[in-house]
Amino acid sequence: MSRSHVLFVVVALALAGCGGSTDATTTSPPAVATTTPTTAGGQTTTAAPATTSTTTAPPSTTTTTTTTSTAAPAPGDTLADGRPATLVAITDDYLAVAVDTVTGEIVHEYGQTGTAAQVESAEEMPPNVLVSIWRVRDGAMVGISDCCEPAAGNIFYLPADGSLGPDPYANERVMGWTLSPSPTADTFAILGYSMLVDDPAVPDFGDPGLWVDDPSLGFPMGAAAWTRDGSELYWSTRIGEVTALATLDLAEGAPTHVTLMPWVGVHQSLDGIGSQANGNLVGFLHTFDGGSGVTETSGVVFSTTGEVLATFPVELGSTWGGYDPSGVFLLYVDGEGTVRWQGNGQSGEIADGFIFASW
Repeated sequence: MSRSHVLFVVVALALAGCGGSTDATTTSPPAVATTTPTTAGGQTTTAAPATTSTTTAPPSTTTTTTTTSTAAPAPGDTLADGRPATLVAITDDYLAVAVDTVTGEIVHEYGQTGTAAQVESAEEMPPNVLVSIWRVRDGAMVGISDCCEPAAGNIFYLPADGSLGPDPYANERVMGWTLSPSPTADTFAILGYSMLVDDPAVPDFGDPGLWVDDPSLGFPMGAAAWTRDGSELYWSTRIGEVTALATLDLAEGAPTHVTLMPWVGVHQSLDGIGSQANGNLVGFLHTFDGGSGVTETSGVVFSTTGEVLATFPVELGSTWGGYDPSGVFLLYVDGEGTVRWQGNGQSGEIADGFIFASW
């Protein structure tokens, strides 16, 4: 089962719980500037969503080797080019791990959920297995999401050196299916049937932060994007058969409709979204064959008022991972399970054998 299939299953289950519809004519995004990859010195380079200077990409690797956790850089460490020294990811056997950005080696294991039989059967349907993982800005805490019981999923919070242990569901958890780390504070925005802005380091699950109950703007889709100053959140939502962009001013605590985005057809989904250093929004636009099969994937840059500004090439079926705290470096997993990055005019591969990765 590919990552795009897992994405489709999660969205389909969520839509089923909220009466969503997927039947109508697909509308493709308008033609905009697209940069074609070129090859230089054996390293494939593409125009990344944010291009301000050039750096040399690290050697690519297509192997993943498990090492001891003592080899791991500190969670907040960065490389000379500004990328985080480690990333967090879910392997193709649904194990949550931390990975060295340069070598592609697994440097820490957080664990798995689900029985051995559930993990084995997840190729057909992913019940109670891990599907995504994120870290707060300083890397000290991670949030790990499973799918799909209950339908909104569970978010587990762990310290950077933590473990789910032999009984994962004994850990404290909140409901939701996707997290978005703030670029300015060590907090997450959680999207599920409601939105939650939460500090995972504060173990007060009776008073979990800012709730936005039952958003009036339709069903939230994908991840939320923080503005660069951390004052607002943007997310895509489905209103009937049309995708729209909504915003939440954290000072006011009330969602407001921004604009419809008819360039996202009803047989398409906008995976992500995230915010670049320049404030523009970015996501992956998937086109489906009327079922769960993905026929086309492209990166889309759009404004905070919903207009498409540019597209850029990404591999078919790529799964959104998001930007680092600086908003410069984009991380994702392609349709073949390889972790890839783009930024500062460079791109590269890190490791393979994964269904999800984020900084």
